[in-house]
Amino acid sequence: MNIELRYPVIAFAKRNVVHFARNSDDLTICSSRGLKNGFYNGLEIIDSDGKKYEIENAQKVGTKGFLFGLNILYGQKLRIKLNFSNKIEKENLEELKARINKAFKKDKFFWNSDGSLSEKKSFINNAISFKEIIEYLTGEFYKNHK
Repeated sequence: MNIELRYPVIAFAKRNVVHFARNSDDLTICSSRGLKNGFYNGLEIIDSDGKKYEIENAQKVGTKGFLFGLNILYGQKLRIKLNFSNKIEKENLEELKARINKAFKKDKFFWNSDGSLSEKKSFINNAISFKEIIEYLTGEFYKNHK
């Protein structure tokens, strides 16, 4: 199945862990630990058009970076292939907002690390499109946490 994601995307892993990807590298490069721990198994990806995809699993296809992707601090960086399920749905905008607000509540200190959680909540609750929400949060995430 050939999948064309519209970036940026938001992804929800087990236990409502949220991940953002600006491009395919952000989504398909991970640590060996993340792959081993099954981070991608059951991952739900919502793209900027509001299409929801489910990942069955992921598999290593190579390494990323110098010395086979080895990094003393972060472990080995891998390039992976995502194996999508055949299930593609249209996400509901209000459901996405509720999931994000649930993530805000669960990891309040992470989301408020720059002191702007109330602004983030307000923006999300007033947004009118998937693209608007995902672009905003992706920008905030990479600005503050990378």
